[in-house]
Order: sequence, then structure tokens, then C-alpha cells
Amino acid sequence: MINWLMKKLTKNYESIPLFWEDFNLQKYQKDGAKNSCTLHIHPELKNDEHIIGTLSNLVDYIRENYDMEKLSK
Repeated sequence: MINWLMKKLTKNYESIPLFWEDFNLQKYQKDGAKNSCTLHIHPELKNDEHIIGTLSNLVDYIRENYDMEKLSK
């Protein structure tokens, strides 16, 4: 059962998500940029501070330089 699920989620092991970011527009509009995004990282990479820092900086750059409402719709 688990193997079937993993094959399904990874498109038969051809597409494996290493990280993704969820953006919460309502929280961003209500409380500002802080904690408006949730970073999800592959378990093998989750303790790498360089990756976490780089992705966090990238997300901050996007929030500061792009219209988040326009991106989310």
C-alpha cells in the first residue's frame, strides 16, 4: 500500500518534490509578511541550514518585490 502511494505521489519515482512553499494570502494581508509562508523540505534535506536560509531569503525577496495578491490569484 505504501509503495503504491509513493509511486503515485512521485509519478512513478520520476518527479520527487525536494521542497515547496505554501503562501497564505489572508495571513499576509492580516498580519504582514512574517509567518505568511510555510516551507516544506524533503526529510533528507530538512536539517541543512544553508538550504533553509537560501529558500527563506528567496521567499523574502519575492514577497518584497512582487505583488503577492496578484501572484496568488
